[in-house]
Amino acid sequence: MSTTVRIFKLFWAHQDEQQEDWLRSMAQQGLHLLKVNPFCFWTFRRGEPADVVYRVDFPNASHDPAFRQLMQDAGWTLAAKTVGWHYWRTPVVRGKAPALFTDNASKANKFRQRLATFVAAAMPVFVTFFLLDMPGKLDQLSMPFLVAYCGALAVFLLIMPYTILRLWLRVRALNGSLPA
Repeated sequence: MSTTVRIFKLFWAHQDEQQEDWLRSMAQQGLHLLKVNPFCFWTFRRGEPADVVYRVDFPNASHDPAFRQLMQDAGWTLAAKTVGWHYWRTPVVRGKAPALFTDNASKANKFRQRLATFVAAAMPVFVTFFLLDMPGKLDQLSMPFLVAYCGALAVFLLIMPYTILRLWLRVRALNGSLPA
């Protein structure tokens, strides 16, 4: 029996609570997070089942050694990270699952950071395609490149607006502008 298990599982940027619940249930089954890659492949180490809580963070602060030390002093360990996402874990104590963000303002700020990142990522595509006459330049490229480029662009144009909208709605709900 292998000591590691690799699972494909897709989550959207606004689904941090679903990720946390899923990771906790995996730990309760004896699968403990080792790493995750940007393509939604999660690697787990087999071990004893344990009630471990995971928290997902997308911070600027996690790059700060003082923040990391603060987290470690509070009993958290950095389980995995991928493209800016940080997965912290700590054992559940007396049935209590600690939170990283305890108020709506800090939760909203977390999602605002994600929203800004996704908007910034969408800008180059918008500028390239719509402002630099990309359709005119596409006539000069090979068919295999065009198929790959158009496929990637279609996926990007479908995923990015959905992600931005869901993050924006999450921020609004946390600010009390929309029902949660």
